[in-house]
Amino acid sequence: TRKLTDSAYPKRKQAADEVAERVRKAAGNPVEVQRILTCLQVQFLDTSASACCKKGGLIGLASMALGLQDSVDDFLPQLVKPVLELLKDEEPRVRYYACEALYNISKAVNDKVLIHLKEIFEGLCKLHADVDHEVRRGANVLDRLMKDIATLHPEKLRSESFVPLIAERAKFKNPYVRQLVLAWIKLLMDMKEVDIVQYLPLYLEGLFSMLGDQSRDIRHNANECLEHLLKALTVGGAATEARMQIVANTAGIVVKHCDVGTDPNARLTALMWLNEYINLHTRAPREASEPHQKKWIGMLQELVKGTLKGFDDEHEAIARMAEENNSRMLALAKNLGSNLPVDQLLNQLQASLDEAKNSSVVRGVCFQWMCALIVSSADPQIRKKILDNFGDLIFQTLLENDDEVMKNALVVLESIMEGRRDSQQDTCDDVDLFDVVADRLLVVFRRDTLEEKGLDMIRHLCQHLNARRLYVTVARAVQKETSELDFAQHLVQTFSWILFTAPQTKALREELLQPIPASASVAPGASTERQDTPLFLELLEAWFHNPVSALALCLWAQQYELANAVTARLAAFEPSLDLLKQLDQLVHLLESPVFSRLRLQLLEPRRNPALLKCLLGLAMILPQANAFSTLGQRVQVVQSGLLLEANYPGQAMESNGAGAGMPLSETDMEGLLERFDKVTQALWDV
Repeated sequence: TRKLTDSAYPKRKQAADEVAERVRKAAGNPVEVQRILTCLQVQFLDTSASACCKKGGLIGLASMALGLQDSVDDFLPQLVKPVLELLKDEEPRVRYYACEALYNISKAVNDKVLIHLKEIFEGLCKLHADVDHEVRRGANVLDRLMKDIATLHPEKLRSESFVPLIAERAKFKNPYVRQLVLAWIKLLMDMKEVDIVQYLPLYLEGLFSMLGDQSRDIRHNANECLEHLLKALTVGGAATEARMQIVANTAGIVVKHCDVGTDPNARLTALMWLNEYINLHTRAPREASEPHQKKWIGMLQELVKGTLKGFDDEHEAIARMAEENNSRMLALAKNLGSNLPVDQLLNQLQASLDEAKNSSVVRGVCFQWMCALIVSSADPQIRKKILDNFGDLIFQTLLENDDEVMKNALVVLESIMEGRRDSQQDTCDDVDLFDVVADRLLVVFRRDTLEEKGLDMIRHLCQHLNARRLYVTVARAVQKETSELDFAQHLVQTFSWILFTAPQTKALREELLQPIPASASVAPGASTERQDTPLFLELLEAWFHNPVSALALCLWAQQYELANAVTARLAAFEPSLDLLKQLDQLVHLLESPVFSRLRLQLLEPRRNPALLKCLLGLAMILPQANAFSTLGQRVQVVQSGLLLEANYPGQAMESNGAGAGMPLSETDMEGLLERFDKVTQALWDV
């Protein structure tokens, strides 16, 4: 054995052959084999031994493995462990010789060495990160041999202990170690006997982190592994319990890499994984088991979190994938109904909004989720929860310049005001959220937004809500207004204009044409909060805050006597520029197609003398400008009506007034005009 440390290779080779031959002869005598092994360990492999001795001892151990042949099982641990220890030696040549010895031992014992694969792989990771090039080259040769043995004998692999080690080493940033890990993962993926997918939660984090590596080869190989694993997990067949468990365990890892701070390639890949997770649930049968549904519900918060992170990304592909994921999740959320984790999702929306405070895109998507929760959730308190937690943000959004996000905010408010559309009871502690939201909308309108955005917002609300209730609610709020009468006047003017011009308020215009029942009370102080109160009476007193709007309301409702009385009172007002401008707009409104019914009634002046007198009064108030000329030309047509009535007096008297409003009694007229005088006096005092 002394020749094992000789500097001449032929002598070392001769000594190795002698050791192998001696061990071969002693193979049937375990005591003798153990004596030889102990001799090598003591003389050559002691920690205090020189590098030369250690190299000789490593040669001797490899020779013993060759000599033992079939009897190697009993001594394999004693052969491998000393070599593994010397892989960590401080001398590069010793490490290289240890690598060579392990190669020879492994080649001699073949598949029997796989019992030590975990320890060998751990050593390979150290060797691949070695500073010495020769050591790394030797490690590559050993690595190829181990892969060949594992490929030929996959049944001998102990994947339950080996894969966790791979997962741990996958977190290393050394490029050589990463290449080693990727190569072994690829190898295991090709083995049918090894289900590498079941261990996915262990090493997925490492694979995603490799997508941001500086090495193109590492990025490419990591991406290939991820594509293969995603396909193995999601493609083909419906979602099984095992698959859904893996998906549930990896959702958080995938979401983590959707963060803006990670590599763009990793973010896009993570969103693609989320997309496939959603597809997996889509393919699940409708009668999926309860555990399956629970796993999906448990993941929903994570999926929403990951998707929201991608919306505001500067890379178009990432933002587009996030949008696709979100649309599909919203559709799936509707199917969950009462199973929706409302509180968890609301918490996630709050966290996402806090994280992306300046992102209008993320805010708009969060508003979409709020609407989905209101429509789909069985929680009777969902509307109140959203209004309490997000109300300030929603109303603040109405003041911003992004029209798309503003519309999303309006849709949330409409959902809160409207509530559920099914028959399920929707209670909010006896709080009428419609009135609450309407009052807060009026606060928004006070902030100089009525002219800029108010028209569009009101039209939008009328289109998606009960327009009658909205108008009545606003009218009652105006009647209670005592401090900001200018705002009340402007508000009435805006709502009045929409009432007569917007297609969204057509049903209200038709209702205003209905005759007022004789039982309807308009006495001062009478309540108009009954459900059967005519819309005209609900609005009229509030409309007194803007006399011109009140006049337009009376003309449309065909209350011509009242309209004439209001016109007479307009003459007593100071002819301010604002008043004249409103009168000019009224004249143009009367000339619009919507008021064609009124213009046709001018052909019956004897039947509608108050209408004619009202228009003549307007002509007298207006200065001789365009509006005066327009109104004057229209009044001249009345002469034709008088000629018709003179030639056909019977038909004129017989013409039915089905479209005409039931005229108010003299007492009702007096009461309404008293309130008109009171309201307008307060306006002029201000």
